[in-house]
Amino acid sequence: MSYKKTLIKTIIWRFIATSITILSGWLVSGDWKFGLAVGGLDTLLKTFGYFGFERFWLKLENRNENIFNKNKR
Repeated sequence: MSYKKTLIKTIIWRFIATSITILSGWLVSGDWKFGLAVGGLDTLLKTFGYFGFERFWLKLENRNENIFNKNKR
């Protein structure tokens, strides 16, 4: 998967997840500003976390493919 695809996937997922977090924060607190604050912080932290996780996972997959192909010879 390319960086571009990873980034697009990350952005789409964050939009969905952020909407859920904002709505949850608003429903729990009754304050839409609180929902926005929680949603904003959540978005920043989890966007970088998700992107890093995707890249790490791809490195593991590539490493395993190289090991598998090396053992096939």
